[in-house]
Amino acid sequence: MTEHGLHATLARGARAVGVAPLVWLVLAAGVAALGRVQVIMRDERFAGVEASLAPDLWLPTIGLHPRTVIDIGAIDTGVPLALALLVAAVLEVGLALLRGPSLRLVRPLVRAAAIFLTFWSVFGHVPIWDQLLGWVFPERRQLLHPRGTAIEFAGQHLELVLVSSLVTISLGLLLGVVVTRSRFREFLPLVSDLVSAGQTMPTLAIVAIMVPIIGFGFWPTIVALILYGMLPVVRNTIAGLEAVDRFVIESAQGMGMTAGQVLWHIELPNASRIILAGIRTSVIVNVGTAALGAYAGSGGLGVPIAGGLSQLIYPFVLLGALPAALLAILLDYVLGQIEFVLTPRGLQVG
Repeated sequence: MTEHGLHATLARGARAVGVAPLVWLVLAAGVAALGRVQVIMRDERFAGVEASLAPDLWLPTIGLHPRTVIDIGAIDTGVPLALALLVAAVLEVGLALLRGPSLRLVRPLVRAAAIFLTFWSVFGHVPIWDQLLGWVFPERRQLLHPRGTAIEFAGQHLELVLVSSLVTISLGLLLGVVVTRSRFREFLPLVSDLVSAGQTMPTLAIVAIMVPIIGFGFWPTIVALILYGMLPVVRNTIAGLEAVDRFVIESAQGMGMTAGQVLWHIELPNASRIILAGIRTSVIVNVGTAALGAYAGSGGLGVPIAGGLSQLIYPFVLLGALPAALLAILLDYVLGQIEFVLTPRGLQVG
């Protein structure tokens, strides 16, 4: 191979790999540097305890629970996060250099998983939150919430979001598909008005109404989140299906496809990008809205926010609000990658 050909090959390889591995390497170096930083905990419960700022790799655990359906926890693997970030860099390079259309779809999912685990590990490392809150509120000695850590509250928050989203997505897709069929089209305005009404009522009001009926706990918040998150799913499902070219549908029918085959093989794939955008919006909206569930005793990141506001302990407010904001950004990115993978290749942008 000539020198020019070698340079061309290296240039193509660099373009294929991109800057993502370099970003992972920089993050790994930064986290490794934090491992040399020893800090003294400031919270009154841990005052005087020496700890490292470098987090380990934390993994989420998912199980079933009779009260909340899904039980999300977290475990500290003891593996340095810097090492996990190096593995992420190697995976990025390996997946970029391998050929094949399926690998093109695997790479964004692997990257999304790595980013999620990085955030999750930061949530689990208590000294980081102790130092951050102590820097913002240097006069305070009560910094960390006594009822749980950031990662425990984040796990409860995800339980609320996932359970409500599973119901919302299933019911919203069903309603959107049904009212776009010719036999049930007359109910389309009624369904649109009903799901719109769910967002006209304040979420806290829905929670307050549900508490006397259902009682305190997990389910009043779930009902409120379902009602509040239904609109984008139903609206986007209707809009996506209605936007499919009638000529394409008639061509499929002319080829002998049944109504079910037309729906599954023609309409839903062509409408998938719009539908997935609605699902993404619904989930992200529910991340912020789920914080109100603390007033009904459902747990989540709203617990330190509500407790901090009522007791005027402002570090608690930041301990709930900052992870909630990061969780919304994180889920938006992860769902964006899933949306890209699930969208048919001909409809993908970028």
